[in-house]
Amino acid sequence: MKRTANPRELAVHTLTGLEQTGDFLREVLDLHIQQNPLSPVDRALYTELVYGTVRMRRSIDYVLSSFSRRPINKLPERILHNLRLAVYQIMYLDRVPNYAVVNEAVKLARRFGHQGTASFTNGVLRQVVRSKGRFEFPAKEDNIVEHLGVRHSFPNWIIEHWLDMFGAEETEQLCQAMNKTPELHVRVNTLRISAEDLSRHFSQEGVATEPGRYAPDVLRVSPAHQVLRSPLLAEGMFYVQDESSALAAHALGVNPGMTVYDLCSAPGGKTTHLAQLMNDEGRIEAFDISGSRLALVKENAERLGISIISTKVADAAKSLPLAPADAVLVDAPCSGLGTMGHRPDIRWRKSREEIEELVKVQRSILRNAVNYVRPGGHLLYCTCTLTAWENEEMSRWFLKENEDFIGEGLPDWLPKSGEIPWQRTFLPHRHSLDGFFVALFRKRKT
Repeated sequence: MKRTANPRELAVHTLTGLEQTGDFLREVLDLHIQQNPLSPVDRALYTELVYGTVRMRRSIDYVLSSFSRRPINKLPERILHNLRLAVYQIMYLDRVPNYAVVNEAVKLARRFGHQGTASFTNGVLRQVVRSKGRFEFPAKEDNIVEHLGVRHSFPNWIIEHWLDMFGAEETEQLCQAMNKTPELHVRVNTLRISAEDLSRHFSQEGVATEPGRYAPDVLRVSPAHQVLRSPLLAEGMFYVQDESSALAAHALGVNPGMTVYDLCSAPGGKTTHLAQLMNDEGRIEAFDISGSRLALVKENAERLGISIISTKVADAAKSLPLAPADAVLVDAPCSGLGTMGHRPDIRWRKSREEIEELVKVQRSILRNAVNYVRPGGHLLYCTCTLTAWENEEMSRWFLKENEDFIGEGLPDWLPKSGEIPWQRTFLPHRHSLDGFFVALFRKRKT
């Protein structure tokens, strides 16, 4: 692919590459930003176009199929992605006039194809423009799954599961929340700086900050690109982490001097947070199945000035020769559906069948984890997903299988959900956080 300063052209190449390679969106986007000479304004537009088009792909394709005389799955890849990008701008963005969107798309269609392709693109998009504000998605009263799935751009299986969990009204609210542009949160490294002082430093760099909604050591910050370029990041003054994830370490309730095992540690956000809450006093053993990802734990600990973490490559789904510890964290491999605000491509990557396999892995990890907790010690199970199979049902299964454990009440200040005191589900539409689940258990002393 040739370098380009045209954000729309680059977006077409990015979407085409994602379809062909199956790479993760964030990594591909970052690579293309580094390799192409985009201005700051065009970089922001490029990011919005790619993320938005991936996020709303099902809705966009429904619109395109209504006006294309050719089945859209028969179109050349770059022509289809060019159309998708234009429909996203017409339907969901207001910053560029519709005529300009159409003109740019027609130019790219001619470059990627020929005059006939350009004429086809022009005809389809002009029909989309004329229908804007009047386009009808599948009716709710006819098929609520199709209505919510097409209108809000989610696979039917996710909609069906959320309808079972939350009902129609909350499912729609959840879909809407998942499709909003996400906030950027950072966890303050309180070993080096206070939240107030970090906020003051950010202000001097032109970064706006607000306190986290729940966690005392989290800030909500913008603009994101300026935060990520801040020298304070390299200096270890903060760690980029959604507030929902940061709440996990608080939920475990560690103290200085403890011995803690983090069984699925990489890349180290929760591990280093535990060390921070322990005032870098005690011992944390961090395990992960991936050596390359485990190296990130070391790297992050060094940057944050943390010394109590040791790392070891190991598969937590298998038995490990560990003496009982005061606390064990199982940040389980999961479907990640709670993070779809930040990672919109996940909705198209996961399946019910894949989750069934993940549940088996999660249970294997928990079966082994119970052996690493001392009597009176705690085990925290958490995921960044929103399926009952991986969350609430897993919590019930755990207590049924392990009579020597009981549920332990979580801190009252954590986001509220349901009436079970030892587990909480953080929901984007209720709590303005990524979707997340925590369940805390204590091993009986006798």
